[in-house]
Amino acid sequence: MGKRVLTTVITLPTLFIIIFLLPHNSYLALSLLAVVTATYGAKELKGLYEKAENTTLHISPCGIGLLPLAQWIEIAHAPNLPLVDLTVVLLALFFFSMELRHGDKDSFAKSLSRIGGESLLILYPGILITFIQRILTLPHPSASLILFFLLVFGNDIFAFVFGMSMGRNNKGIIKVSPNKSLAGFIGGTLSAMVLAVLFCLFVPGIKEDISIWMALVLGFATSSAANIGDLIESAFKRSAQVKDSGFLIPGRGGLLDSIDSMLASAPIFWLLLTIF
Repeated sequence: MGKRVLTTVITLPTLFIIIFLLPHNSYLALSLLAVVTATYGAKELKGLYEKAENTTLHISPCGIGLLPLAQWIEIAHAPNLPLVDLTVVLLALFFFSMELRHGDKDSFAKSLSRIGGESLLILYPGILITFIQRILTLPHPSASLILFFLLVFGNDIFAFVFGMSMGRNNKGIIKVSPNKSLAGFIGGTLSAMVLAVLFCLFVPGIKEDISIWMALVLGFATSSAANIGDLIESAFKRSAQVKDSGFLIPGRGGLLDSIDSMLASAPIFWLLLTIF
């Protein structure tokens, strides 16, 4: 638990510094972080998939890092060009065409499984992480990004606190993650809703655009999506029969163990703010 707290204490100020002190060139620092994160996250997911399916994917994790790079170029220099969509198509065509290199028919026995795995890596974490960058295209980008990270981390922290203190007798409601408790889900969601309201009441720019009811919806939806992302990652790990996706982050396991909530909730957060 101490390592988990220390990791959170280090991560939040680091994100704050990147967002507020390094906004230069359309938040290039944040986008480079997204490139590294997508690449390493794809490496972890590739390992999980190969272990679960007993096959080898032809996809390169470095190729997945091209997606957030394309998103930054689109935001900073070519807003009218669908560079991310084009990159998705080119990556899919390239990696899928690798199946043609096999010389005998028996080697195609798992082609469908490999193509499915390669498609998953392009989507998760590749496409999903670009939605964090798309938040930069909204009004008040820095404040919006801080709000997003506040809701995701707030949900995670308070779900852990409520789960530890009040969830002993209400665990096991979801089979894929039996240690998760009803108290943790409710506590994390309500906390995210409170944080959203407080942020939207006091932060300049945001408070003029987001009403209290909008903040409540935003907190609830972002928290719910974050919880789903956490459960999806649990399903991946159970399929591969491992406890963690890796060992990169002390107290949390792999990189995917720490960003699963962000990947699932970023599209929802971005969509709601776009509508609001």
